[in-house]
Amino acid sequence: MKLLSTSVGCAVLASVAAAAFATPPASSAYLTDPQSSYVQDVTSQSIGSVNMIACVMYSMRPDALVNQGPYVALVDQTACNSAKSGLATSGTSAGAAQAPNYMTAVVNSTRASNSDPMLVAAWLTFSEEGKAKTVFAHISATAAPTASDPYGTFRLDYCGKLNGTGACMFNGFMQAGNGTLSYYETDNNDPGTSTTALELTSVGTTSGSGGLAAQQSGGGGGSQSAALDFAYDQNYFLRTDNQNGPQCFSRDASDPATGFSVWQYGLYDALSGARIAVNSGFPIQYTVGGTQYQGYAGYYGLSVQGSAPFPANGSTVQKVDYANGSATTTNYTVVTNGGRLTRYTRQTRTLQSIDRIHFNVFVNSAAPFGLPQDYTQYDMYWDDAGQQFVADAEINCGQNGCNTANLAQNVAIAPAAWSTLGGVQGWSQSLGGSVYINLAGVSGAIDSASITVVYYVQDLVYPGDATVPATLYCVGNCPSAASLQAYFTQSPASPVASPFIASSNNNTQPVAAANVIQYTVSGAVLIDANNQAVVDTNPNDYQNYPQYQPGVMSGTLFANLSDAVCPDNANPPDYCGWMVNNQAGVYYVWQTGASSWDQFAALKDGSGNFVQFDAPLNVNFAVPNAAAFGSYAGTSIVLQYNGFGDLWGIPGSCVSSTTNLPVDCSTSGSRYVPDFVIPYDPTSTPQQGVVTTSVNNVTTTYLVKWLQREIRLAMKSTSVCTNDDLVAPSNVQLPTAASLTDPSDSSSPVYLGAEPVLTSAPRVIQGVVEY
Repeated sequence: MKLLSTSVGCAVLASVAAAAFATPPASSAYLTDPQSSYVQDVTSQSIGSVNMIACVMYSMRPDALVNQGPYVALVDQTACNSAKSGLATSGTSAGAAQAPNYMTAVVNSTRASNSDPMLVAAWLTFSEEGKAKTVFAHISATAAPTASDPYGTFRLDYCGKLNGTGACMFNGFMQAGNGTLSYYETDNNDPGTSTTALELTSVGTTSGSGGLAAQQSGGGGGSQSAALDFAYDQNYFLRTDNQNGPQCFSRDASDPATGFSVWQYGLYDALSGARIAVNSGFPIQYTVGGTQYQGYAGYYGLSVQGSAPFPANGSTVQKVDYANGSATTTNYTVVTNGGRLTRYTRQTRTLQSIDRIHFNVFVNSAAPFGLPQDYTQYDMYWDDAGQQFVADAEINCGQNGCNTANLAQNVAIAPAAWSTLGGVQGWSQSLGGSVYINLAGVSGAIDSASITVVYYVQDLVYPGDATVPATLYCVGNCPSAASLQAYFTQSPASPVASPFIASSNNNTQPVAAANVIQYTVSGAVLIDANNQAVVDTNPNDYQNYPQYQPGVMSGTLFANLSDAVCPDNANPPDYCGWMVNNQAGVYYVWQTGASSWDQFAALKDGSGNFVQFDAPLNVNFAVPNAAAFGSYAGTSIVLQYNGFGDLWGIPGSCVSSTTNLPVDCSTSGSRYVPDFVIPYDPTSTPQQGVVTTSVNNVTTTYLVKWLQREIRLAMKSTSVCTNDDLVAPSNVQLPTAASLTDPSDSSSPVYLGAEPVLTSAPRVIQGVVEY
């Protein structure tokens, strides 16, 4: 029985079925992989943890391993996080955004007979904000969802604790039966507390109603509460809350005002229709102090379960292979460094070809560009019709991430404004990363078809790579072992501005040859002039510096001084970092930090060879020239494919979580969503949803299929719902804390007992039963 596979948020508002097509090989994954749609609303957003819980529980697959004894499951928290978006900025680490984040679950699923409930005991361990936690979960499931009973019949009780403590940090339950679903959770996570209560009733997907109440207090934000009631029928959805009153929405997916966003895409071979796999990593197991732990090795390094010690450099781990219904292991040796060296290889296109493609630029002095603030990151694009750059938003980053705020008025910037700087240096999600536009010496009108735009593709440098130069140079944002320590251990009496060598901090000016900073590279580790490794992996050093918690990244590191010669004809020559972005065929960036994605971690096989994992695959998407694609219609953008279901890089904007209408990203309650959906229609001619790669002048074509789609209902006048006789309920009886139980408490009726001690390889990885 697939008792846990229903998405509660979907059931609240009902799924919209995807159309079925047939063309390429009828049995191919391209045509047979399922598609699912769900409705996103402030209702489901308020109970986002419900779907997160459902995803985690289903990903353990207790339904597939009933009465087969305790087993280990790995659940990727990133994949189950319903708030995940494709947003990235130049101030964030791609590794942080994309690296798998596995929690380890020990699961035991039993059933006495076909007439008895399935009982599941689960212990899930993970790490959050550097603290190890365990969730104790008990499930009793009796009936699977049906058309008339969309939630099935089940009860889930759970308690989450900090390891070594007795009280539940969060405690909740979810219960369904006879067409109703109840959910209650209390969360005492410092610095505040919150409670959420939900009750809903549904008769299939055609009608239903319910109520929700949420309250949050403490944490410096005072007390906040929300209460709403809702009802829906086949045509409309009505929501009323204590802040906005009644609001009416259409449930017609074909309504022109209905919004769509896709969070998961599959990539397929254009001929066979088979899924495209990348060698992104594999599960491992290892032993420390007589205890066996599970983890994962991949392109972004090693990830381990919540409270597990990290495998030491030179230690042995075992790769787990699954074949013929069993798991076998192969020994590998761990190689770790305190940082990562990434190589960037040059690609080019024209300024004309990036018409209306957005990029971010950090501007030190705003006056030459007519911008409002110094030392600010701006969102810009090239307007080829107007032959000008246009800045339309500011990007402000803080401890809780980055927010985009539209400018009061767009600012037009002439190309010549960049000439003294040599050009525009920025970052573009749509072009795959760093971008440099060569505008040195330009004045007046330009020919955008002849202006070069340089962007780079990346790969990880492994120890022993003979192509890495013996010496690397740096002129801007150049760290050393001493500068890292000086910054992270500074005192208020002796402030230090940055973790970089002082003369290089945010430097964009010409640098004399004597002041160019030199490094050597040893075993893919950056070594400074004092022969010290440029690393800092101590988590405590980063606690008070949230801007560097994703890690410290150097400026451009380059091998040839000739690539950095400034165009000022100085004698002797001086050197400009921005010239490297225009001239160098290859440059490097060093990063170090406390997180796994900031450090090099790899495996060697029995022959001493490194196991090399694939970097994200850059693919080009020619955006159709149609109104649905907005300002990107007719452009070509770069997307990154990290593995099946993970294609990201589509530009986005914000919508209101209450009205679903477009809003400024600085607006309270806004959500960031992709601006468009890559189409899927195998019957179309020419084929839609196509991306390409080009290597050594050989172009490879892939097909794209959306897998999971979000639908945002079109807002209507409240009179529409009134005329439809749709009425939201009042005085909905919500669940209370009286029904809470603690599965970790020996006196509880749902006590789990002692956690089994297992040494076997994981049987389930993110919902896939391996053996």
